Amino acid sequence: MTKPTLHSIHYRKIKRPHLWMLCLPFLWQVAAVPWANAIHYTPLGLPFPLVWQMLGVIFSSIIFAVIFHLDRHVGVEREELAFLQAQIHAKLEKPL
Repeated sequence: MTKPTLHSIHYRKIKRPHLWMLCLPFLWQVAAVPWANAIHYTPLGLPFPLVWQMLGVIFSSIIFAVIFHLDRHVGVEREELAFLQAQIHAKLEKPL
């Protein structure tokens, strides 16, 4: 039985239409800055832009967790496992 090489494994193109959600943290942090800077409300004695940035970190973490879950659902882990196995076999076949 021959070992699979990197070139012999046929990769299936995985469709990941949910990756557009990676733009949301960017829009939160960059595009909404003029709006956030114009607010003079100070929750807990903190300037609103600081609170906005802290909420952006939480929002980004939630978005990344959702994308991670959706990636697992479409089978990205299987693709990564096949790629890693091919890499290991390619290194083992490579002469020293």
